[in-house]
Amino acid sequence: LGGSDPSVGRSRDRRDPGLMDFPELFSPTEIRGIPFKNRLFFGPHGTGMSEGGLLGARQIAYYEARIRNDIGLIFTEAHHVEPLEGIVYPTCSAATDACIPALAEMAALCETHDVRFFGQLFHEGRSALSLRDGRREVTVAPSAIPDERHHTVPRAMTVPMIEELVGHFATAAERMVRAGVDGIEILVGMGYLHAQFLSPHVNQRTDDYGGSPEGRRRFLEETLIAIRNAIGDRPALGFRIVPQDDDPDGLDLEESVAQCVAIADAGVCDFINIAVGNVSTLAGVPSIVPSMYTPAGACLPPARAVRSALIERGIDNVKVLAAGRINQPQEAERALAEGDVDMVGAVRAFIADHEFATKAKQGRADEIRACIACNQACIGHRATGHAISCIQHPATSRERTYGNVDTAPKQKSVVVVGGGPGGMKAAAVAAERGHAVTLIEKAPRLGGQVLLAQKLPGRAEFGGVITNLLSEIDRYGVTVETGVAATTELVHQHRPDVVIIATGATPFVPNPEWFEGAHVVTAWEVLRGEATVGKNVVVADWRCDWIGPGVAELLRVDQRCDVRLAVNGETVGYTVQNYLKYQLAGRLHAAGVEVIPYMRLIGADQDTVYLQHVVNAQPVLLEGVDTLVLASGHRGGLGLHDALVGEVPELYAIGDCLSPRTVEEAISEGMETAFLL
Repeated sequence: LGGSDPSVGRSRDRRDPGLMDFPELFSPTEIRGIPFKNRLFFGPHGTGMSEGGLLGARQIAYYEARIRNDIGLIFTEAHHVEPLEGIVYPTCSAATDACIPALAEMAALCETHDVRFFGQLFHEGRSALSLRDGRREVTVAPSAIPDERHHTVPRAMTVPMIEELVGHFATAAERMVRAGVDGIEILVGMGYLHAQFLSPHVNQRTDDYGGSPEGRRRFLEETLIAIRNAIGDRPALGFRIVPQDDDPDGLDLEESVAQCVAIADAGVCDFINIAVGNVSTLAGVPSIVPSMYTPAGACLPPARAVRSALIERGIDNVKVLAAGRINQPQEAERALAEGDVDMVGAVRAFIADHEFATKAKQGRADEIRACIACNQACIGHRATGHAISCIQHPATSRERTYGNVDTAPKQKSVVVVGGGPGGMKAAAVAAERGHAVTLIEKAPRLGGQVLLAQKLPGRAEFGGVITNLLSEIDRYGVTVETGVAATTELVHQHRPDVVIIATGATPFVPNPEWFEGAHVVTAWEVLRGEATVGKNVVVADWRCDWIGPGVAELLRVDQRCDVRLAVNGETVGYTVQNYLKYQLAGRLHAAGVEVIPYMRLIGADQDTVYLQHVVNAQPVLLEGVDTLVLASGHRGGLGLHDALVGEVPELYAIGDCLSPRTVEEAISEGMETAFLL
C-alpha cells in the first residue's frame, strides 16, 4: 500500500538531496495516463484576486511564483458554473467564454514548467456567501432545509432545474478544457450543492435524486458523466469531498466512503480529492482552513479510509489526493510512504513560502518558511474580500512588486533598532539585498511580543514566526546585538547610512486614579508569570483580539480561577478573523469563562469592577473581584526616532512604534522599507 507505484523512481538521480530526503514526494505518478513529475500539488483555494469573475493579472503572477518552483499539479480556485453579474465579492466563473484567455495563459505557464493544471467547478447551493447587487438571491438545495450559518432557506430544486445545472457544469468544463486544462474537479465537499445532495440530512427528497444512497449520489454521477461527454477522453476527471465534518447536516464517514467507492466503481472518475471542513456551520467552517488549534495532517485519516476502501475493492485506477494542515515536506512524505494518499497537497504552506517544493527538492527543507496556521492574512484577507497574503511572507499576492529581491544598487550601512518581527524582517530583507545590517535589541532574546503571544493557550506554534525569521537573519548575515539598549550615541557609533526604528509598543494602562484600592495587573504580566492573581478575576478586553480571551482561558484552565471576560465589542475576538473568532468563542464556553460583550471599563476598587454598556452607557457592576487584568491595548513610542531626525541620512519607523497593530503590519512594513534602501 505504499505511496509509490513499484515501476517508478528507479532511475531517479540520487545526487539530488531532495530525492534522498523525500523519495516518495518527488517520485513521478500518473492520473488517467497524464504524467506528473512529482506527487505534490497546490490545492484549490479562493485568492481574492479575480477581476470581473476572471483570473486577474495579479492572480496569475501569484500562481506563476509557485508554478516555477517544482510543484507537480496546480488547481484553479473554484469557478462558478453560472454568471456572476452583480456580485462584487472577488470570485471566478467559467459560465462564459470570457474565462478562456486567462485560463489559457495559466495553461501555457504550466506547460512551460512541466506542471499539470486542473480546473475546479462548483455551485454553492443553499450556502451562498455573496449578495447580488446588494440583495439576497434565491438559494437552491435538494430540499428546503435551512442553512445554519448563512441563515438561508433554500428553494427545493425541481428535476428540470437539476438537469439544467448538470448542463451548466458540462459546458463550463468544456470551456476549461478548450483553454488547456489537464483535468476537471467538481468541488463536492465543504457543504456545497453536490454535498447537500449526498447528505441524508439536507436531502430529504423522495424522487430519484433522494431516498437512498444511490438516489443521493445520482446528481453527482450525472454531473460527472455529462462532463466526461463534454470534455472527451483525454482530461482527468474527479471530485473533492469532505467525507466527515463537524456539521450536523454534513456527511458521515462510513456512508461517504461507500459513496466514493460506488462512484469509482462506476468508472466515472479518475481521482478523489479529500478535504476537511464545512461552510454551513460556525463549527464546520474553521476546519476548512484548520488553525493551529488543529493537529497537523487533519485531512489524512479520512483520506486513508477512502484509499483503503478503494484498494479493498480492487480499484487501482482511481487516485486519492488530500490537502489540509500539511505544512512540512516531512508530513507529506510520511503520508505517501504510509499509503494514506497517492498525491499530497498544501495551500498555506505555499502561501507562506512559494519555494516550498524547490527547497525540499534541493535538500534545503530547513530553510522553508513554515506556515504557522495563524490564518490572519490568508483566509483572514479572503473573508473580507481582499487578496490573500501571509503575515510572514507579505510578498504573497504582491509578486509583481516584491516578488524578486534584487541586489541594491548601492551597499549601505543599516542599523535596525528593535528585534521584534518587524525589525527582524527589515534586517533580513535589507541584508538579502546586500546591505551591511546590524540589529540592536534591548531584551536578551529576539522576538518581541511574539514571545508572549506564543504563551497563549493553543498558540505555541505562533512562535514559529520568530524561528523562521531567525533562520532568515542568520542566512543573510545580519549582525545581532541583544541585551543592548539603543541610544542616539550608540546608533551614531555605527556610522549608519540608514536607521530603521522598530521598537514596538508597551501595554497601555488607563488613568491609575480609576483603580484606587484595586488589584490590577496587565495581560503581559500574567503571561510573563510576574503577576499574582486571585481566585475571582475580571479580564477587561478592550483590544478584542487573541490576548484577552487567551489570558482568560489560561487563568481559567491552568490556574482554576473564576473568570469573567468583559469585551469592548460585539463578541469575543471582535477584531479577529471570523473563523478564529468562532473557535475562541467555543473554547471559552467549554472552559467555563463568562463572556460579557459591549462593555467599557471605567474603574475598579477593592472588590468591584465598574463598567458601562457601550451603546446606552448603562452601568454594569461586577462584584466579588480579586484581580482585574487589563488587556487594554498598547502604546507606541517614537522617542528615539524623533531624537534622530536630521541626525542620520535616512530614517524610518515601522510597526507598533508608529501605531500599535498586529504582526502582519510590522512584518510587511519591515519588508517594504527594506525594498526602499
